[in-house]
Amino acid sequence: MGRSEPTVTAQEWDGDAPVAFLRDYLAERYADHPDATVLSKRIDEHLPTFWEAFSAVYGDGPEAAEWAIRAVDAAIEGYEDRDDGLRELDQERTRDPDWFQRPDHVTYMAYVDLFAGDLQGVREKIPYLKELGVTYLHLMPLLEPREGRNDGGYAVTDYRSVNPDLGTMDDLRKLAADLREEDILLSLDFVMNHTAREHEWAQAAREGEERFEEFYLTFEDRTKPDQYEETVPEVFPDFAPGNFTYSEAMDRWVWTSFYDFQWDLDYGNPDVFVQMLQEMLFLANVGTDSLRLDAVPFLWKEMGTDCRNLPEAHEILRAYRALVRIAAPGVLFKAEAIVSPDETIKYLGTGGHEGEECEIAYGAPLMAHAWHALAREDTRLLSHAMRELPPTPGSATWLNYVRCHDDIGWGLDNGDVRAALGRDPTGERRFCADFYAGDTTDSYAEGYRFQVEESTGEARTSGTMAALTGLQRARIEGEDEDVEMAIRRGLLLHSVVYAMKGMPLLYSGIELGQLNDFSYLSDPIKTDDNRWVHRPSFDWDRAARRETDGTVEQRLFDAIAALSEARKGLTPVHAQGEVRVLDVGPDEIFVVERVFEGERLLALGNFSGDPQVVSLGALADIWNRGGLTDVLNGDSAVFADRRIFLAPYGYRWFQPDPEFEPGDPVSTTIEVDVETDWGENVYLTGSLDVLGGFDPDEAVPMAAEEYPTWTAAIEVPEGTYFEFEWLIKRDGEVIEWSPDRYGAKAGEGAILSGLDRP
Repeated sequence: MGRSEPTVTAQEWDGDAPVAFLRDYLAERYADHPDATVLSKRIDEHLPTFWEAFSAVYGDGPEAAEWAIRAVDAAIEGYEDRDDGLRELDQERTRDPDWFQRPDHVTYMAYVDLFAGDLQGVREKIPYLKELGVTYLHLMPLLEPREGRNDGGYAVTDYRSVNPDLGTMDDLRKLAADLREEDILLSLDFVMNHTAREHEWAQAAREGEERFEEFYLTFEDRTKPDQYEETVPEVFPDFAPGNFTYSEAMDRWVWTSFYDFQWDLDYGNPDVFVQMLQEMLFLANVGTDSLRLDAVPFLWKEMGTDCRNLPEAHEILRAYRALVRIAAPGVLFKAEAIVSPDETIKYLGTGGHEGEECEIAYGAPLMAHAWHALAREDTRLLSHAMRELPPTPGSATWLNYVRCHDDIGWGLDNGDVRAALGRDPTGERRFCADFYAGDTTDSYAEGYRFQVEESTGEARTSGTMAALTGLQRARIEGEDEDVEMAIRRGLLLHSVVYAMKGMPLLYSGIELGQLNDFSYLSDPIKTDDNRWVHRPSFDWDRAARRETDGTVEQRLFDAIAALSEARKGLTPVHAQGEVRVLDVGPDEIFVVERVFEGERLLALGNFSGDPQVVSLGALADIWNRGGLTDVLNGDSAVFADRRIFLAPYGYRWFQPDPEFEPGDPVSTTIEVDVETDWGENVYLTGSLDVLGGFDPDEAVPMAAEEYPTWTAAIEVPEGTYFEFEWLIKRDGEVIEWSPDRYGAKAGEGAILSGLDRP
């Protein structure tokens, strides 16, 4: 619909009741709209939030009101361009506000070209994603970038065109429709902070068009840039130092937070705000379900600050969130804000603004602390940091991940490190960088340092999961046992991100154990950035091996798919569920209890290479009544010793089953290898009555028909885990006990050795 430019005179403007004035103005402006009822309802609901946020940035006078009306106009135009199917989806999601927080969501993150060649290729790979349990696909930057160096696609020249190497905008629409048909959400990157210097706005600015000169932050000399540099840190000090770049065409200094070819937009200009809203809504109407808002902490600059996470950045997001809810309320906002937890949580809406910013943010603290726990074989810092996280707004959720396209930043809080470990925080962060670069004596990792801080030795870390867990080294030069341990490490980390609050995210290829890729070294555009080592082309030959039992690919893929399947309908892992990180076991064990709508889940992970046990007596009473159901295999059982045992790097998920009773006794054969001297015999004792309750006088004799293997067959109620030890007697006297305990299950015999005694 064609509309006249809004005009609000000082005489007309009611500064005492701005929302009422705007509501009346807009009601008259859209009175004849075919969908006036729908739009009126949405405007009434979201206008107060929009104006509060917008006016906090752009002022509250008549000029700001005109720009506010232009912004609402843009939202209405976005609504008008939205097809009927997307509008119906908007209505469904509005009626069902927790639709994105439910337990069955699993995210997959991939570069289009590396994963499947182009957008058509991605369409053909949808069955593969379904097999893995994926319900949310994040495709890395795919809009048209500048030629040459483009920061992995984050230097956009046209928000309305797809990179020609990947396809067309029509191809993207078809992919979005296909994914929607398969109940898979589509997420696309929206680069908010900057454009490429080749973008038409930047080109117009260089050519002297006054309107577009004001789209960017530029300065006539170095006076202000030098003042800003005193407090603004560098993003890439190693290969993109400084925050400003001189433009010969403009004879001005341009703010470039990232690379010299990425020009920061000036969000102090309401014209920029409206134009970026239009680009945002264009992508929404292509069919994306979620916009990943890139670099949102950088949106606002203010002298004397670090120009990160400033209040105006949040107001801008609130204003956008309200407007997109008018145009396309079914579209989610995802904040790309890898900052401290106290700052990250603000992007989900806090301080009375819950539900007014983004619905999703990245759980970077969980990722970094889980890798730290793995290196140290000590979960104290992980547990402490997770307990100290700010409460998550009920309207939001997290994306939790083991690896992604970016490096691992060791964001270990100084206070947390001192409180949990009593160690020097700088040394702890340096240890992580050293361990995962393979530079400590006990390291199995083959990662790389990224952005080294020379004064402290701290660095971030690059590398695939396979490289960092030791799988890469083990497959090349290790034994089968080394491969086994590395697989377990990777699956343990995934079990944690699947159990915590939010959606688990799988980075493309991680489910197959893809290795570091060094082909980037031959590309002059990429060679200086070792993050490309963990951005390999997807290996579809490797993917085919997932169908062969016993292969590394099959074991990883099937175990991760099993975690995806286990989450479906698992009420306690709903994003609104409570998270209780428990301190109930050895330092090597991470324990979390999830609670929602009266249902519970207990998730345990052993971060060490030795078996561990957790006492049920340290848990709430519900875990000590009856049996436990193993969520990952569906079996119910009791633990006769009231202790859950975990294999090296093992993980288990349980729900209480108070009504469970063990079944009829089943024959269970126990075998142990023990060398003895003449006249000595081996006996079996354990927690069960049939084993004498650890009374050596009631121990069961074992036979040595295939010495040094000793065997005994006992009857154990089906569905019972129990513990046992062996002992050696001579002339009826005990002369030796087994050095530690064994765990066993009825019908299966010994399944774990090396348990500690209570």
